Amino acid sequence: MKYEVTPDLITGHDMIDREHRQLFDAVNQLLDSFSDNKKAGKEQVNHAAAFLTSYVDKHFAHEEELQKKSGWREFETHHKFHEEYKRQLKEILDRIPEEGPGIQNMSEINVHVVRLITHIRTMDKRLGVFLKTVE
Repeated sequence: MKYEVTPDLITGHDMIDREHRQLFDAVNQLLDSFSDNKKAGKEQVNHAAAFLTSYVDKHFAHEEELQKKSGWREFETHHKFHEEYKRQLKEILDRIPEEGPGIQNMSEINVHVVRLITHIRTMDKRLGVFLKTVE
């Protein structure tokens, strides 16, 4: 399965939508590295996992900066989701070097991505609408 920003995930804010595309590219790269594990080894998986973690941090920081600047009332709720999401992602990805890129880890990542998709469809889309009214 490949993740992509489909029309129902478009927020209407160029930077957020662009970063969501890059985020899904990073997820796809990680999942692809799982299937390529026999060829590339754990190094490729670890590199993809590190990049995904870094990109999630960067993207969430950008979104929160927009929220603060615009005075968005749902900032605290959004921020709490981001912090919990990053914590859970780190837990999942930290197990990969020890356990290897197995089916269980891949399944957990997919479940985690579905949480992100739900977040984009609800909170991020509301943020995109709000930002259009204040920018």
